Amino acid sequence: MPSDLTHPSQLEIRDLTARFTDAVNRRAPKDLASLFAADGEWHVPGVPVASGQEAIAALLAKLLGNFQRLVQLTHSGHVDVTGDTATATWYLTENAEDAAGTAYAFIGVYTDRLVNTPDGWRFATRSFAFLQRSKAGGRTRWYDHPLAAEA
Repeated sequence: MPSDLTHPSQLEIRDLTARFTDAVNRRAPKDLASLFAADGEWHVPGVPVASGQEAIAALLAKLLGNFQRLVQLTHSGHVDVTGDTATATWYLTENAEDAAGTAYAFIGVYTDRLVNTPDGWRFATRSFAFLQRSKAGGRTRWYDHPLAAEA
């Protein structure tokens, strides 16, 4: 059954998802964590599940620590709203470079469960899965994000 794209929650959830990608790109763990419910969970392959906003912020900081540069782009997705809960699926790409200058790229998918809280829509569970990963040998020129969070 197709989603009702006119439902007001559609735009709010799509904005929440865009803010997640923005927080990753600005290297802003606290901003990212605030997009989750207080008891939210972030599932990333190869690391323990992060439960709660403090653990989610710590996980992003740890993951970003592996890379000097990283850019995430969210592509197509869909949202299904049922009352004060929703599910969503989003496809994304990410390009990164570690301290040695090794470039990485991947394609993946997020499957989300969301909840409408007094503060608005938040991720209850955000689960990532790789669809493709690669490591390149060439060097890439990177540029700082103009709105990067203060270190």
